[in-house]
Amino acid sequence: MNQHHADSGFTTRQDFDRRIEQYRRLILSSLDGLSEQQARATPAPDRPSLLGVVRHTAYVEGVWFGEAITGRPRAELGLPVATANSWKTRKADSIASITQHSQQIHQHSRSNLAGLDLADVVTGRSPRTVLSLYTHVLSELAWNTGQLDILRSLAETSDR
Repeated sequence: MNQHHADSGFTTRQDFDRRIEQYRRLILSSLDGLSEQQARATPAPDRPSLLGVVRHTAYVEGVWFGEAITGRPRAELGLPVATANSWKTRKADSIASITQHSQQIHQHSRSNLAGLDLADVVTGRSPRTVLSLYTHVLSELAWNTGQLDILRSLAETSDR
């Protein structure tokens, strides 16, 4: 299933990995140059902050490239048990701590995916192919990157 694509020079798996890395960089860079206050600001009540969305993206990877592959519980992986809590920042959260947590999740994801083929079936949550995990995470990261673009723009314009 790891087919080579003549137009890109990458296999499907390499292309997925490259795109995931691109989204990781974009997501973490959304916090670059912001104050802690700007990163925590919410555009409307009960809406996530930039920091909350970055925290959620780490959660997404932790669930789909962690729990779904290994079967380890979310709490053991350092993740909130409930998805709703993944968007919320805690008092102890900072740009540095969320960035570090995200990078740890990224490394854990890389490690869990190493040696797996796209056609392999993992059973950590329920039987799924690795391909389905990749497509799910890619769509979530794309959506979250769009949210971050909007929130970053709002944070920058509110300071003017």
